[in-house]
Amino acid sequence: MDTLLSALKTSLEVTSGCTEPAAIAYAASFIGKYLSQPVTRFVLRIDQRTYKNAFAAGIPHGGERKGSEWALILGFLTAAPERRLALFSALNQELLTRADLLHARDLIQVELVDREGLHIDIRGFGSSEEVRLTLEGGHTRIVHLSKDDQELPLDEFQAQSQSVSPFHFDDTLYQAHDWPTLVDSLYQDEALQKLVQQGIAFNMAAALHGQQYVPADNDQVENLVMGAIFARMNGDPIPVMSCAGSGNKGLTSIIPVVALAREQQRGEETEIKAVLVAVLLTALITSRFGEVSSVCGAQYAAGAGIIGGVLYLRDELQLFDGAYNNFVAAISGGFCDGAKGSCSMRGSIAVSAALSAIRHAESGFVVSSRDGFLGQSFHATLDNLVKYNPLIARFELETIKILQDK
Repeated sequence: MDTLLSALKTSLEVTSGCTEPAAIAYAASFIGKYLSQPVTRFVLRIDQRTYKNAFAAGIPHGGERKGSEWALILGFLTAAPERRLALFSALNQELLTRADLLHARDLIQVELVDREGLHIDIRGFGSSEEVRLTLEGGHTRIVHLSKDDQELPLDEFQAQSQSVSPFHFDDTLYQAHDWPTLVDSLYQDEALQKLVQQGIAFNMAAALHGQQYVPADNDQVENLVMGAIFARMNGDPIPVMSCAGSGNKGLTSIIPVVALAREQQRGEETEIKAVLVAVLLTALITSRFGEVSSVCGAQYAAGAGIIGGVLYLRDELQLFDGAYNNFVAAISGGFCDGAKGSCSMRGSIAVSAALSAIRHAESGFVVSSRDGFLGQSFHATLDNLVKYNPLIARFELETIKILQDK
C-alpha cells in the first residue's frame, strides 16, 4: 500500500502550461542555476515524442513563443528548478525581453533521439564551463546533473524526481470489485487526500476559465473539459493538476467525475474517492504506455478513468469491464500527433465516448470480447492494446516530418 500511495502522489503534480515544454524548461533551469559564465551555446538532445508534444503548445505568459527552443531559453533564464513544472509562472516582461535577445543569437543545437520513453538531455556551455542535466523516463525524473564532468548533488531534487511509468501495478489492481475497499484505504492518507482536493480546485477553476472559449450550457461535461484543455494548450496562465505526467489527463479524468458528483450531491468524501478511482486508472494505464506515448493519453488513460470514477459514483463498478470494452472499441486508433489546441477535441470525445459506453453497459449492451483486440477483462484488453504501441509509434516519424516542414 505504501508503494501505491507513493505512486499516486507522484502522479499528481501542479503544472503551468503543457507538461512537455515545462519539462524542457525545468531541465534548462538547472543549466541557468549552475552555469556561472555567459552562455555561448546549448545542445538539446530530445526524444521525438517530447519534441512533437512541445512543438505547438502555448507557454503561459509567453505570448507567441512556442516549442522546445523557447521552453529551453525561458527555463534557462528563470534558473529556478525549485518551481518544477510550474516554472512558467515566474515569467515577466524583463525575462521575455532577455529571452528574445538570447533566442536571436541562435545558440541552440537540437538533436532528435529515436528511443522509447521521455529523454531530455541539455548541455549548456560557457567560455570554459559545461553544465549538463538529463531527464529520463519522467517529466521531473533526473538521472544526471554535472558541471565540467563532475557530478553535482541531487539530494534536494531526487526525492521528488519520480515517474509513474516505472511503477509496476500489481495484477490485483485491475479488479474493479476491489476498488471501493482500496480507495477507502487510500482516502485515509491525509497528504493524498489534500493533494486530490487541490487538484479538484485547480481543475474545476480551469473548467470555469475555459468556458470563455467553449461555453458549457447546462454544465455539459465534455465542453467543460474541452474548454479547459484548449485554454491550457493556448498558453493561458492557469495552474492545473496533472495526472500521470499530463495536464490534459488530469483535466479529462477529474472534471467529469467531479461535475457529476456535484450534480448528484454526493458530498466531498465520495467526490474525492471517485476521483481517486479515476486517478488510479489513469496512472495504471499510463504505466503500460508511458508518460509520453504514441497514443492519446487523454483518451486511452483518462477516458478509462472517467468510466471508473463515474461507475464508482453510481455503485455500478461491476459494469466496468464491459463499459471499458465499449469505450475502447469506439476510440481505438487515436494516435498522438502532439500537444496543441486540437487536443481539446480529443478530450471532449473521450468524455462523450466514456459516458456513452457507460449508458450502453447500463442498458445491457456490451460488445463481444471476440471482437478485434478486445479481451474478456479490462486487464486482457489492455494487454492486447499495449501490443500495438510500437507499431503506432511509426506514425510519429511522419508527424515529425510534417511538423518540421511547417
